[in-house]
Amino acid sequence: MAELYAVTSTTESSIFLPVAMPAQPEAVPQIGGASPLWRSLLFPRPGQRAVEFASKGSTLFSSLRQMGVRLESWNDQPEPAGTASFDLMLEDRTNGHPPARPERLRALLAPGGQWVVVLERRRWVGLAGREVLRRARREGFDTIETFYAYPSLRSPRILVPLDRPEPFLYFLRLAVGVRGPRQRLLALGARCLCALRLHRLFLPNLIVVARREA
Repeated sequence: MAELYAVTSTTESSIFLPVAMPAQPEAVPQIGGASPLWRSLLFPRPGQRAVEFASKGSTLFSSLRQMGVRLESWNDQPEPAGTASFDLMLEDRTNGHPPARPERLRALLAPGGQWVVVLERRRWVGLAGREVLRRARREGFDTIETFYAYPSLRSPRILVPLDRPEPFLYFLRLAVGVRGPRQRLLALGARCLCALRLHRLFLPNLIVVARREA
């Protein structure tokens, strides 16, 4: 595993973040702590309190424990009383079904806390991604960001920001290229979706990070 660093160009900055570099298994050091993907997105700190909404047996966020995050399962505890209880609310929707969760999310987050939703489908996330974004706006989260983990959530190599067209289009040029008619057609279709702000719905995974500032 390699540490994260931003890739920049003369015209675009912070284009994407490599989160793992291919290497021979024997050459890869065993690094403790949260995976580079969650470390780059959430900046976990020892003592943070997090609650996980996920199906039984989910291990998507388990690496956060190694950074000292107090990870709890929503299914294993009664609904907490009061407000502002958690620093992180983590929702794993990679099995295709929304897990059990409270009606109100923002009120359970401490100031600066984040609600993180991870979606994954065989082909594209579809309307499920739009529903998550709609709920985040409805609950009044101050900052909402979206990302794509390429090539997959379980073994990501690149983290692509999706809220501005430039990083996605730059990634598209690297991933698809213009070598033949099929690649050109794919690139044209993706650019059209990006112009319509629909590209997030036609990716196989989507990470939504909604922050409560105050």
